Amino acid sequence: MTHAPASGSADAFRAGEPGAAGTDPMSRRPYVWDGPDLEPARAVRKPGVGRGRGLHGQLVQQLGQMIVAGEVGAERPLVPEEIGQRFEVSRTVVRESLRVLEAKGLVSARPNVGTRVRPVSDWNLLDPDVIEWRACGPQRDSQRRELFELRWGIEPLAAHMAACRNHPEIVRRLADVVEIMQRAVAQPDPLTFSRADAEFHGLLLQVAGNRMLDHLASILAAALQVSGGHVAGCEHLSEASVSLHARLVDAVAAGDGESAEAAMRSLLAVHPEVDRQFPAPREG
Repeated sequence: MTHAPASGSADAFRAGEPGAAGTDPMSRRPYVWDGPDLEPARAVRKPGVGRGRGLHGQLVQQLGQMIVAGEVGAERPLVPEEIGQRFEVSRTVVRESLRVLEAKGLVSARPNVGTRVRPVSDWNLLDPDVIEWRACGPQRDSQRRELFELRWGIEPLAAHMAACRNHPEIVRRLADVVEIMQRAVAQPDPLTFSRADAEFHGLLLQVAGNRMLDHLASILAAALQVSGGHVAGCEHLSEASVSLHARLVDAVAAGDGESAEAAMRSLLAVHPEVDRQFPAPREG
């Protein structure tokens, strides 16, 4: 396959810049560039470091991580006064933070019962914050496995649908991303490769023509940012992985849905656990 010259440089990827943006819906690229880092070991925030939201955001982050790790709330209710004293914040900050966590399904507040941690089955596991907290804590292996299973279920379908939508501008953009991945392999530059990989897969979900799949694009990107591309289904810095991405672009460009679906399954099959969970993909 002959790719058009890449419209963005690897430097732009490293700097978190989206590059040239068109006027089409795909120009928004919401799923990669907002994250400061893709390395899972460095994604855990240190105590006292917030998300630029002040004390409220810092407390949500700290309590969320502790709840997901099982460090608080397992034996007795969360007491706002104790939380305020421990983190040296006002009751208003504690109250608003607990409301955020309640909206994410992590806690529930009831009269005469207090605020208690809810079971994992009640958590909003598709919330980007919950994804991060699980991926950076004791549930990291479960998060990785569940993310892979989700991708295996939806991305081959999305690739098939994208191939049938006839979006030449998206094909060009996908080809540009493959070019950047190739350069990242040559340098080597694993961070750029990971960001390009997330860009590639997010684009396919967005152009599938299904609003629910489009919504999942940002969710999967949040998971990829903290889980790492190789554990989610794609190898880092691999010529074989770049070739599989290029093969997928060829199928989408040709409007061949079956080949695009098969190429995506081959691409996801580099995951080390795929042989234990799914049959080997058939060649298209």
